[in-house]
Amino acid sequence: MTNEVVTKHAGGRPVTLGIENPCWLEMCRQISEGRSLSTALKSDGMPSYYTAMMMLRNNLDFRAMYEKAIESRADRLAEEILELADESMPSGLEGAQASAWVQQKRLQVDARKWVAAKLKPKVYGERIDVSVTDTRISVSDALKDAKLRVLTDESNVVDVTVKEMVSKD
Repeated sequence: MTNEVVTKHAGGRPVTLGIENPCWLEMCRQISEGRSLSTALKSDGMPSYYTAMMMLRNNLDFRAMYEKAIESRADRLAEEILELADESMPSGLEGAQASAWVQQKRLQVDARKWVAAKLKPKVYGERIDVSVTDTRISVSDALKDAKLRVLTDESNVVDVTVKEMVSKD
């Protein structure tokens, strides 16, 4: 793996972007503050999406920095959920306008919950109980227990023979 990515500049000249380029640090800073990768890359001086993906694939140091930024982004989104939930409705909104405002806040909260759960599932994901309780009965164990009960039974149980009944038609 290399520490640099070579990409074509808009003018057609190849441009080499190494890990020391400040664009990578700025991109990760913006992501950790809650922006998406696509949004961060729209800022001035940022590389293309393709270049960023190549850097992620080819540079382990950058990949580690990016993954930490993603985790920070999940934390930031969780904080934004609280901010949105605590936000007071603007005065003067009534009826359909108030309903639309509430729906917009609900959409914003739901989107942030979903993204945070995907970015940091151990912290913000749904807790799923995967414990298993085996309640099956072992037929061979049941037969052994029954045989043991019969052999240790001291009552006067006698083997029974089956007699065929003759119908009286």
